[in-house]
Amino acid sequence: MSEQHSINIAAHHNIYTGISNRELRIDFSTPQNGVNHNTGLLIFVPGFGANIDSKVYKKMREVFADTYNMVTIQCNYFGNAFMQSADHFKLKNPQDLQKILTKDELEITAKDSSALLKILAEKNILLPVLADIKENAEEFNDMSYMQAIDIISAIEAVRIILGENDLTFNVNRIIGYGHSHGAYLLHLSNRLVPNMFSFLVDNSAWIEPVYLSSNRVLYQKIGRSTLAIEFDYLAKKMIKNKQNLNLETLYNNFNGKTQILSFQGDEDNLVDYQKKKRVVEGIGNSAFILVKKDDVDNFKYKSNGHGLNADFLELFSFALEFERPRQEAIEREIKHRVDLEYLSVEVDFTHGLPVFDFK
Repeated sequence: MSEQHSINIAAHHNIYTGISNRELRIDFSTPQNGVNHNTGLLIFVPGFGANIDSKVYKKMREVFADTYNMVTIQCNYFGNAFMQSADHFKLKNPQDLQKILTKDELEITAKDSSALLKILAEKNILLPVLADIKENAEEFNDMSYMQAIDIISAIEAVRIILGENDLTFNVNRIIGYGHSHGAYLLHLSNRLVPNMFSFLVDNSAWIEPVYLSSNRVLYQKIGRSTLAIEFDYLAKKMIKNKQNLNLETLYNNFNGKTQILSFQGDEDNLVDYQKKKRVVEGIGNSAFILVKKDDVDNFKYKSNGHGLNADFLELFSFALEFERPRQEAIEREIKHRVDLEYLSVEVDFTHGLPVFDFK
């Protein structure tokens, strides 16, 4: 069985505040038979509702390391804690309680607010509430640069660890595998550090983070009731020049050599698949697989909606059938600059872990 590791490193400074007191947790697995010159690197990037401790991702890190001779990596990227469900919330319209509860129930909740959920659980209603997630500038779901920086840093940290332990691995095989927003972050990472990945597998990445312009709504059952939990993320206010985060803008005049394979359902309610197809096919060295109703095989994908209700293990196995080995190493630039439409980013690997300067 593969060997499991978990480390915490000093993370990249917060680009919004400049403060450098962050830590980045990185979990990685090495093959049971050890690391050799054929061993590649594979990073998993989950989207909303999953994280580094999700059972499916823990299983993938463990199983894929041996199955595919990969060092499998995952990190607890910036703001991920706010991408899950919400333990605390407040009523979106407090006056709704007057319509829902009886006079006696109102008196009970006035004396003991903790009794509200127990009372609501007995009612067959849909109740809109606001998630109380307490984001601030030091830690929030930015859905963009900080999250991508952590992903890039996690890969680089593992590369450094392998090198310091005199373990030779295949630098020409670095794969990113992402779902939904996680797949989007791989695209953003690929743009910030071109050619870092040899192969990028995208399951349902959106063209731009949807929740930078609209609120996320998560439905949660509480007994007979359903809570419509609305998340109004701080990133909507913090992120400037949001158009830079659109894949069409990011990949404009891009000449990277990463092989990209993108899966998208034709009934995805978050992504215009026709526009996504145009974007992906315009990148170069890329392929777009549209999943229609007749393509649903109930094996690797069980729907043609967002995320494809995919079996992550089987989808990855299928994706590898399209992988083309990188024939020659692409030497990394110690320093490079990424010029976007309204933004310039300087990236410096001089001291090992990358430093990003946004101008």
